Amino acid sequence: MVRDVIFCLQEAAAEIILKHSSTSKKLTECFISPPCGCANPGQELKCEDCPYLEACFSSIKLESRE
Repeated sequence: MVRDVIFCLQEAAAEIILKHSSTSKKLTECFISPPCGCANPGQELKCEDCPYLEACFSSIKLESRE
């Protein structure tokens, strides 16, 4: 339960950060200097828990549906 609340707070924070910054239009822009310090997204396990990357990928997916 506590982990779910923490995860939701992380997602909300990432969403706020992305709304204030310019929203990426290309998938490759998500990989350039993510604030979570993930140097090799998709290759490092710590990258799986990066709320910035999740929010960035979600924003691209949502834009492509509209």
